[in-house]
Amino acid sequence: MSAYGQNPQPFAPAPTGGAAANPIIKNLLLAGIGGSALALLGSFLAWTSVDVEGTSDTVSGLDGDGMFTLITSLLALGLLAFGLVKQNLMAAAGSIVPSLVTLVFGVLNFLDPEKLARTYVEDETGGELSGEQLDGFMEGIDFSSAFGVWIVVLGSLVAVAAAGVLATKARAPQQ
Repeated sequence: MSAYGQNPQPFAPAPTGGAAANPIIKNLLLAGIGGSALALLGSFLAWTSVDVEGTSDTVSGLDGDGMFTLITSLLALGLLAFGLVKQNLMAAAGSIVPSLVTLVFGVLNFLDPEKLARTYVEDETGGELSGEQLDGFMEGIDFSSAFGVWIVVLGSLVAVAAAGVLATKARAPQQ
C-alpha cells in the first residue's frame, strides 16, 4: 500500500459477465452471423441448373423457396446480431428456429432440384398446362442442384450449429 492507502498495482478492470466477454461465445455468435449471411446470399443465387439438349440455364432461388430462405436467414441474422450487440444469449439462441427452417428449405430443394424448375414453369405458363402436359414437358430435361442451394445449405448448417451451442451455453448455469 502506498502512503495514501492506494494499491500500487496497475488497475485491472473487473471482467464483465456479458456474452461478448467470453471469446468462445463471441466466436460462436460471429460464426452464426457468417452462416446466416451465407444462407442469405445463397438465396439470391442459382439453385437449379437445367439442361435441355445441350442448352443450359439456371433458375434462381428467388423464383421459388428462396424467398422463404431469404426471410428466415434475415431473421436469424438479426437475432444473432442482436445477441452480439446486446450480449443476450437467449435472443441469439432463438436464431436456431429460423436457421432450421432455412436448412429444411435448402435441403428439400437440394434433394429435388426439379421442384424449383417445375414451380418456375408453372408460374411462367400461368398454370395453363395440365399436370400430364407439364410432366411430358419436363421429361426430357436434366436437372441438377446449382451452387446457390449448396451455399444456403452450408450457411444454414453453420448457423444451426452455432445457435445450438449458444442455446446450450444459455441454459448452462452461470459461474
